[in-house]
Amino acid sequence: MEKTALVLIDVYNDFLHPDGKATAALSDSLTASGTIKHIQQALTAARSAKIPVYYSLHQQYHDGKYAGFERWNPMLRSIESTRAFEEGSFGAEIYKGLEPDPLNGDTVISKHWNQSSFKNTDLDWLLRQKNITNLVFAGLVANTCIETTARMANEEGYKVTMLNDATAGWTIEAMKAAVEQSWPSFAHEVISAQEWQDRVSRG
Repeated sequence: MEKTALVLIDVYNDFLHPDGKATAALSDSLTASGTIKHIQQALTAARSAKIPVYYSLHQQYHDGKYAGFERWNPMLRSIESTRAFEEGSFGAEIYKGLEPDPLNGDTVISKHWNQSSFKNTDLDWLLRQKNITNLVFAGLVANTCIETTARMANEEGYKVTMLNDATAGWTIEAMKAAVEQSWPSFAHEVISAQEWQDRVSRG
């Protein structure tokens, strides 16, 4: 466990809080998987074992931020049109109860622009400073930022553990496809938050 970290991706109010701008679109999947409860469970397990947590958050919107961008895909263009994760807004705050704890060794990495928490951020560099080799993933969204980040982690030589109920998809079907079909193709293991907590408690 001394070489393990929990990576939480985009645990913003705009994804998780009932008043979040994107929560309604994720609602069915959030409810079906008990996403918030299981993210909290994973975080509690990490805290109990002094496992560091790395927070990866999407770039926050402000007027003009993406002006002139010509290589932005339609999904990311939606951030601009909905003003999701707007700087200084409630939606751009971390969901209550999931906040980082510096005393636990938690780190908020530089914000990611697209779907990978490794691309154009300092995540890899920070992990290597502490010789972390095993990454456990939770957060949003199952088949976009979570999957893209975890795939790259595998490519970079990390051992990848995916928590299959500590995430959500835009639809239940999309999450099911990610968890059951896509994730096993690159992850070392796909387990539940309870299974991971049990493992952590055993040391």
